[in-house]
Amino acid sequence: MSGFTAWLADAEDTHAMKAIAVGLPTKRVESWKYVPTRSLARTTWKQADPQGVEQFALTAGSFINVPTLDGLSVTGPDLLPGEQRRLNKMSEAHGFALTQAALEHSRLILTVGKTASVALNLHHIANQASSAGFAALVIRVSPGAQLTLIEQFDRTTVEQANLSSLRCLITLGRDARVTHVRFQAANSHAHVFTNLDVECGEHASYRLQTIEFGSKLARSDIYVALAGKEAQASVNGLAITNGSQYHDTHLAIDHVVGDTKSEMTFRNMVDGKGEATFNGRVLIRKDSQRSGTEQSIANLLMSDSARVNPKPELEIYADDVTASHGCTVGSLNQTELFYLKSRGLSEADARAFLQYAFAEKIVEEIEDPEIRDLVETQLLGELTHGELIAELKESVDV
Repeated sequence: MSGFTAWLADAEDTHAMKAIAVGLPTKRVESWKYVPTRSLARTTWKQADPQGVEQFALTAGSFINVPTLDGLSVTGPDLLPGEQRRLNKMSEAHGFALTQAALEHSRLILTVGKTASVALNLHHIANQASSAGFAALVIRVSPGAQLTLIEQFDRTTVEQANLSSLRCLITLGRDARVTHVRFQAANSHAHVFTNLDVECGEHASYRLQTIEFGSKLARSDIYVALAGKEAQASVNGLAITNGSQYHDTHLAIDHVVGDTKSEMTFRNMVDGKGEATFNGRVLIRKDSQRSGTEQSIANLLMSDSARVNPKPELEIYADDVTASHGCTVGSLNQTELFYLKSRGLSEADARAFLQYAFAEKIVEEIEDPEIRDLVETQLLGELTHGELIAELKESVDV
């Protein structure tokens, strides 16, 4: 029995009955093997009530205050055939995906016009206790256009389980450029689900920077298709998991055609009884010659009860490729600890400083200065001796 059963029974959608029949994914579904679904099943979920804010926001599954900007237009409501195919594939992935499709409250389709340059800041507003919101965002970036998309999550305290789900399709035309930043610092009882499907056309470039600090359970499914020659994708991510948090990221980059490049860099830092899963897959197809990819996954365990489940995958069927990959799991480097202690730092301060350095290598890649400062402040707040680290970081070269 799913916690969404009563809600699904009232839904007028073809996916609802399938979602009830299939139920929530179990550990038999490989991609959900480690996901703690107990709170999803035990909470009787209901539709959230929208909150009033002044910014462009997603609240209770609805988009409000869509900005009026030069080069940006609200389009729709119909999806293009390719978009519908991609969304259908997303919907059929498992039982929770069917639930997302059935309970989708709204869909927003935006188009960035040719050669336009647009900046969007989307605020995710926390839903009330035992309530959820489901929505879909479709963005078409026309040839030669540039988009900066920043997502920020509300940290309002909610005392019980709450849920927010966004399915997002982004299509980049020829020579389009997208910089996408996600800063997830939701409340400690939040369940945050993100499904992101990106398709890059010829000479297009997509850059994603994702930071996961908050929520009780955060699940991100990210698929990037390099579908045009000389398309590029770069994904940098950081997840800091503490207490009993669970962070789960499934990232796939698909080199559909040749002469494409990708980069994947992700870091997990897990403390307390926290758990993190990262599945990073790169596929280079048979005819995708002259493609290149770099994959780097690092995991830092800060306590004996912390757990991490890394699963890097490099699947190559072409002959003429350049590829590198690496995955590490471990604790703090003892040599570096010794070095910092020799500079006068205590054991505790040295450990905190190395934690900071581990995470900062991802944070410093964030191009937007305002978001970078927010993430930096949050990072220092998460770490023991954060104030001392702020004082020392300019004078100690780790």
